Amino acid sequence: MVKILIISGSPRKGNTEFVLNKIYESLKDKRELILLRNKNIKHCAGCLHCDEHKKCAIQDDMQELYGKIQKADLIILGTPNYFDNVPGLMKDFIDRTNPFYETDKLKGKKVITIVVGGGKIKNSKRVVEQALKYFHEGHQMKLVGSYCFQALHSKDIENNPKAIDVIEKIINKVNAIK
Repeated sequence: MVKILIISGSPRKGNTEFVLNKIYESLKDKRELILLRNKNIKHCAGCLHCDEHKKCAIQDDMQELYGKIQKADLIILGTPNYFDNVPGLMKDFIDRTNPFYETDKLKGKKVITIVVGGGKIKNSKRVVEQALKYFHEGHQMKLVGSYCFQALHSKDIENNPKAIDVIEKIINKVNAIK
């Protein structure tokens, strides 16, 4: 059984969370949805404690997430596009995974990235090609899919049959992962 960790970097309940909830509700395997907005994750302090000790000195909800990340076989990262980048919540999460950097703790784990933006799809692809790419490559993870959606207003994705088709494709892909 594949263990799936779905992480939402959106600061509000909107289109990103809609996509992730549709995936979560349709998965067969053991799965968990984490909304970063409901977690207390502080900014990385740049103290370099993790470089020496391979663990973070900051005590907050990230400590709980470290174990979940390590136990997951597949991690699905969902984020809105803010100025062609991830929002602060997702950036803090990414920064705080530094204790795993240059270790084998996440090596080979599968990852799917999902970006929802109000502008052109090419702008959301920048988020995939930059912030999210550096995350999974830095941790030696295996990217198995990357998806971008265009949505600005509430229910834009929910009311878009093509977007719903893409969500179904993501669900089928995830359910096929062994």
